[in-house]
Amino acid sequence: MSAVTWLAIAGGAVAPGLMAFGLFVWADAWTYSPLALNAFKCALGSSLFGLVVLIFYRRPMPERAVLWLAFSSLLGIVIADTLWLAALQILGARRMIAIDALKPFVAAFMGWLLLGDVVPWLGYVGVVICALGVYLLNVESAAKEDDAVEGDAPPPPAADARSSPRRDAAARDPDVVEADDVAVEEATTEPPYLKGYAYATVNVILDVYAATITVAERGPLSSAEVNLLRFGLAAVLLILVWAFREGRLKSNAKPMARRDWLRVALGVVFVTFLTPLITVWTMFVLPLAVAVTLWSLTPLWALPVSAYFGQRVSRRALMGAFLTTGGVVMLAVAVT
Repeated sequence: MSAVTWLAIAGGAVAPGLMAFGLFVWADAWTYSPLALNAFKCALGSSLFGLVVLIFYRRPMPERAVLWLAFSSLLGIVIADTLWLAALQILGARRMIAIDALKPFVAAFMGWLLLGDVVPWLGYVGVVICALGVYLLNVESAAKEDDAVEGDAPPPPAADARSSPRRDAAARDPDVVEADDVAVEEATTEPPYLKGYAYATVNVILDVYAATITVAERGPLSSAEVNLLRFGLAAVLLILVWAFREGRLKSNAKPMARRDWLRVALGVVFVTFLTPLITVWTMFVLPLAVAVTLWSLTPLWALPVSAYFGQRVSRRALMGAFLTTGGVVMLAVAVT
């Protein structure tokens, strides 16, 4: 069991790096609407999961598990992400980062209350330290994006590809619906912050609760089968919404070349297939608080990529990376 646990920890830590790479691959390639991108990603991702299930898992799925996982998809992908976008438009990136940083703690509480997870005290310390480190990294990313906007200059490639608020909040379910390409600006007038904080808080609760449902009600299903059900439902809903809102409208977007389609498709393989395949499996092996905390490591992986592109690494970012690494080590020691 210890070897499986170590493998889950390694996979949970590496998966955000796969997501960062996939986001880098498709950066600036998509020219159509974010809604169309979401539909395309979920449709292609669910097709890949369907192929895996067809090859390796030719078996009937329990009706109870299917219903519960559909409910989990509705809560965690459809409703929670809609609330997340609404909250982001009201609060802006920096305030959303503060709310998203609460997710590991909510996961620790729900894991204990609903799943009976018990993590040694060192693990809880690791959750706190890791969440603090990721928070520092996220704040640094948001600050750089704000500086780029204020200077009327586009963000550097590394930040544009990997450091958007949604991508940096990798504690969210890895099978979540992406909306990173939506340009979100702070309102010029005083926004209704109370409503924004309410949306953000409910989003965190629904995201984590959906994860607990997935763990508790998956039955004998594998990670591929779980992802097929969740992404499949999301794809159907998103395609219907796209057809209703944009399907009959003439698009002014620049047509994508074959190379761009290939880049986006390759990015989807990493972001919407490999990453969820690994991270959902980690939920089945590790305590929920540990799995959710490991999902948040995307900004840690983005740091060396940013340095590679010549972006200066601040002391705050280095401190965040140091704390995050230390927290992961504590988690690994605690659960093994």
